[in-house]
Amino acid sequence: MTNQVKALVADVGSDFLTPLPRHWVRMGLILIFLVLGVFLVYATGGAGGPYTYALLFPILVAGFFYGVTGGVAIGVVAPLLIGPWMPFDVVLATPQTIEQWLIRSGAFLLVGSVTGVLFTTLYRRQAAQLAMMRKDPATGLPNQAAFQNDLDACLAQLPDNVPSPGVALIRATDLAEIVDILGLEGADHVMRKWADQINRTLPELGGLYRFSSSELGLILPVDPGTSTRRLARQIHDAARASLEVDDAPVRLEPAIGVGHAGPDTGVQATELIRRARVALHRAQTLDRDWVNYEPSLETDNHQSVTLIAQAEEALEAGEFELHFQPKVRLSDRQPGGVEGLIRWRHPENGLIPPGQFMPKLEQTSLIEPFSRFVIRQAVELARSGLATPVSLNLATRNLADSAMVTYLLDLLRTTGTDPASLLVEVTEGGIMREPDMTLGLLHQLRDSGVGVSIDDFGTGYASFAYLRNIPATELKIDRSFVSPIVGDERVRRMVSAMIEVGHALGMKTTAEGVETEAQASVLAELGCELGQGFLWSPALPEPELQNWIAHFGEDKDEN
Repeated sequence: MTNQVKALVADVGSDFLTPLPRHWVRMGLILIFLVLGVFLVYATGGAGGPYTYALLFPILVAGFFYGVTGGVAIGVVAPLLIGPWMPFDVVLATPQTIEQWLIRSGAFLLVGSVTGVLFTTLYRRQAAQLAMMRKDPATGLPNQAAFQNDLDACLAQLPDNVPSPGVALIRATDLAEIVDILGLEGADHVMRKWADQINRTLPELGGLYRFSSSELGLILPVDPGTSTRRLARQIHDAARASLEVDDAPVRLEPAIGVGHAGPDTGVQATELIRRARVALHRAQTLDRDWVNYEPSLETDNHQSVTLIAQAEEALEAGEFELHFQPKVRLSDRQPGGVEGLIRWRHPENGLIPPGQFMPKLEQTSLIEPFSRFVIRQAVELARSGLATPVSLNLATRNLADSAMVTYLLDLLRTTGTDPASLLVEVTEGGIMREPDMTLGLLHQLRDSGVGVSIDDFGTGYASFAYLRNIPATELKIDRSFVSPIVGDERVRRMVSAMIEVGHALGMKTTAEGVETEAQASVLAELGCELGQGFLWSPALPEPELQNWIAHFGEDKDEN
């Protein structure tokens, strides 16, 4: 971190809207006006002539530039320059009297004082108005306008050899819950306390700004391209710590986007903020703590927006397919069900995986017709009896939608499909967003005979109290625990504990991302019932799944 940039970031807001020229320019103008005034008085006949009042002009200018101090100072200096030495009448060589000079001096001093007071009052009112314009009234923090102005000024004053500062946007992703509980005023109070806590923890980074109702802005006084991980981690750790609000503990979940110039030169403040916004959006979409801006994010966002614009017509055109990844029983290595995974067979881009369109799709109302499509395809396979149970994934929005659950149950009933042949997968995070509504609908599914699976177990934040209340029949161990299970004893013990938790709650366990026989053997030893991964098969279209099941059985018979 350079001292030059730190100083710029710390001081940039002090005179960011000062309209006056530099000090030496102001003083030079006043001196020129004084000299010209004295010359004009002498050249036009002396102190008794009408041009004596030309010296009022530099007095007015000094009051304008320097307020009371300037007006009074030049109000004293000006009459001294045309003091008793200046003839009252140059032609007649008539001298001034002391009384004449004192009266003129008093008049000049009065004009300077009044002018200075008027302009000082004006400047103070202007400064107060500008301060109000820069301040968020609800929290007292500098607002988005101040953030933009300070960043503009910082970039303008930055020496050529100093790296460009970066920008961090910090969003309280769960502020809406605080609003529901404490109201808008209470949420504003929480945001102020949140900013104070981050400022106390990281005073070296400078002050925070209220960028929006749920976001704080921060000017990073370094080039974050060289130390993004350290900076972002420090900010995130400071932001996620609990704080006391009215004697009650409150914890906000932050997401951070970092924008920086990188190798680009001449990047303006608006562009840095836009890059931080792009990174913040990606952090929330991927449910990450923070994301650093990369140019590839622009391409990804453009592709995502383009695909979403085409998605509705593509669904009607039959471009979407549900592929099925087999699950294998680890005890006898026989098929033990499948998981349905959506794919997009784009006419130009080929087969598009869900990661390129589903995160964005889940944030729009389009998720409803897509979820109904997935449900229909999964029920159709379950009714065929080819491979059961059939697992399907429901989006977070679906988990709180009673109409979607009703649609699924009605479809099972009208098609005569056994509810036990279907398994609905939900994530810990999805359940915790609206736990009461979600748990009620999951109980409705279980009461109807549909299985419930907790997906990506171990990566969310559901407590054991909530886990005990989830009516689940299956617990899926995330692939991040399966990958190192062979060589890492600590991970092996963690997976063993997860399996024991699942069994204690009456659930079967399924391990995701199994890629080697060694992993499958360890999981079987630990008591895991099912495995799923490339060791056996990727997700397949239904015709290929039929061939896989047939050949899989033949291979086992031959062995």
